[in-house]
Order: sequence, then structure tokens, then C-alpha cells
Amino acid sequence: MILKIAKNIDEYLSVIRQIKSEIPILWFRGQSNSKYMLEPSLYRDKGIISGTSTEAITMKITKGKFILKDDITALHKFKEHFDSIHDCNNFGFIDYLYVMQHYGIPTRLLDFTSDELVALYFAVSKDNDIKAKNTEEEIQDFYESESYTDNGAAVFCIDPIKTNGKSSFLNEKIVNLNAYEFESLGNIDTPVCIETENPDKRIIAQKGVFVFFGYFVNPYDYYDVYNKTTYKIFIPNSCRKQILFELKTKYSISHSTIYPDIQGIAMEIIDDINEKFKNDCTKWAE
Repeated sequence: MILKIAKNIDEYLSVIRQIKSEIPILWFRGQSNSKYMLEPSLYRDKGIISGTSTEAITMKITKGKFILKDDITALHKFKEHFDSIHDCNNFGFIDYLYVMQHYGIPTRLLDFTSDELVALYFAVSKDNDIKAKNTEEEIQDFYESESYTDNGAAVFCIDPIKTNGKSSFLNEKIVNLNAYEFESLGNIDTPVCIETENPDKRIIAQKGVFVFFGYFVNPYDYYDVYNKTTYKIFIPNSCRKQILFELKTKYSISHSTIYPDIQGIAMEIIDDINEKFKNDCTKWAE
């Protein structure tokens, strides 16, 4: 993986321009903690198969020595209930997975965006209770920990075209998996970059795209073949607050634009009252 540092938005955009000169089509994912790998929620809680289990492999629970939560049953159950209260005539299974993920059900999807500033927002937007150190100390720890540290956030930049060229599809184009049935995708081993035509307001606002993970239970950044074209931009914790402020004031990117519903409004109100509370505490403590 190729490592970069950005302490402010100008440095960040400069890095992005340099990467785009080498990789024209980029997808981005902002993560609030740099120590986390690129893996979907379904993979984060898995059981270990003791010994060899022919039954587990036959059932295609997973390839390897892990048991995953049963997302096939979850998908059908969710679809049954969701269809009873919504008009889903144009929904494909990817659309259901997106809605499931929205409500906290573990899926094989990992959210990305085609917009670098949206990814930066997701990287720095959670700054509550984060204890910042000296910026140079945070950067030093980033390198010493081989980039996996909780002293900062990170934006990952991946090449979706090259990813799919080396995936199970072996086809250098972004895939629309709605042309497939969910159960028929059991032969997909490695991550695949996909797109959806879902008109959901959040997907549109966030310029959302996705990586669909197969039955090898490995994070995206586990694969050396992908890491050769993957960039990881580190954002020190000490720089979060200023970057978030500039995203809002200079680029009009805030909670309410990223979440164009009541959640975005609620997040902004919570931030406002928390900031006023901190200021009042400081004022009256003097």
C-alpha cells in the first residue's frame, strides 16, 4: 500500500491530484480510525471452524476456516418484510443490501464514494472524545505502526477498474450485480467493485458506490495485488477539527448535506449544542 499524509485540505487535494494523474478513475473511503482494515460489517464478527468441516464448505457458509452470519437468510427475511410496506418493483438484491446496511444489518457491502471530499468528511466527522497528540507524534506513529494506528483517520483510494480486472470477474469494468441472483454469487471469491441505480437520496448525496465481498473472508487491504494501486492518506487526529470546519465553510459539506434527511439535521444540532456547552464550561471555569 502507498502511504501519504495530509494535515489540511490543501495538502489532501494536492495528494489526490497526484494520484489521479496516475489512476484516472478513483473510489474513496474515509474511515474515522486508521487502524481499521477495509472489510464489510459481515466480516467483523466471525466464528472459527475447528478442524475441517465438510458440511460448512458444502453449505458455502464461507471458504476457509470461518463461519459468517447467515446473510442469505437475512436478505430473504428482510425482503419479505420490506416489500410489505414499500413499493420495491425496481429493487434488485443490491438495493435491499444497501437498505439493510442503512439499518445496521451486517452485509457484504463496503461503502465507497466517487467524491474525495465526501470521503474526507467521513474520515474527520467523528471527532468527539478523540484525544489528539502532537501532530508530528501522530505521523511518526502512523509510519511505525505500518499505517494501522488510532492516532488519526484515513482515506483509502482504490482503482475500481484494476480491482475488477483482478477479481473473480476478471473484467476491467464496474459491475452492476443486479443482473445476478444473490445465491448465484457463491463462486465470487474476492472483492468486486459494483454500482447501483438506486435513487436513494443518501446514495446520491454521498455519490455512493460499493465493494461487494465474496466468500474469502479477507479485508480488501489483505490482498497484495490490490495494495499495489491502493493509496492510504493519513489524517492526524490533531487536524480533524480544522478540516471539518473548512469542509463546511469552504466546500458546503456538512452533516445535513451528506445526510439529506432528519439524521443530518439532528447531527448538526447535536454538534452545535455540544460546542456551546464546551464553550460555556470553559468560560465559567475561568
